[in-house]
Amino acid sequence: MYKSNNVQAHDTQQFNPVHNITASNETARILNATVIAGDARTLLLESFLNRYQSPMAPYADLIVNEADKNNIDYRMLVAIAMCESNLGKRIPSHDSYNAFGIAVYTNQKSGKKFENWEHAIRWVSNYIKTQYYDKGISNLKDIGAKWAPPSVETGYSWSNCVDTFQQSIQ
Repeated sequence: MYKSNNVQAHDTQQFNPVHNITASNETARILNATVIAGDARTLLLESFLNRYQSPMAPYADLIVNEADKNNIDYRMLVAIAMCESNLGKRIPSHDSYNAFGIAVYTNQKSGKKFENWEHAIRWVSNYIKTQYYDKGISNLKDIGAKWAPPSVETGYSWSNCVDTFQQSIQ
């Protein structure tokens, strides 16, 4: 299982960002505080995936890392998985790890098989980069026309679905 720990420990003797002083009426006031900015994208994805009980939840950090590596929107993979397979819960076969509808053509029930979730996430992230972004295709309607061609005839239903779920991950 992929695991990454992006949290950095701080020596509390050297780093004390908050000083509390209690007022005479027994209320606390913070006179000085320091906020350390962090990247909340992994937490946002993990929360979204857990809310829907997705088997991909433990891989939220990998999804963000692969999105950064391939210069794609970190929410795209999860939004596609939601539209294609209810976040990996309805995949072509239990051992396919294909939550993204890759090579599942109209009227077919199978598609590309991946070794595990890590392989699927890495492969699909790179696929989006090489088959779409590198070719100048980054608009969701244009991606949808190639990813799910029948959806064009239904008012770009695939693109609209992906966009809706991308927007809900914020």
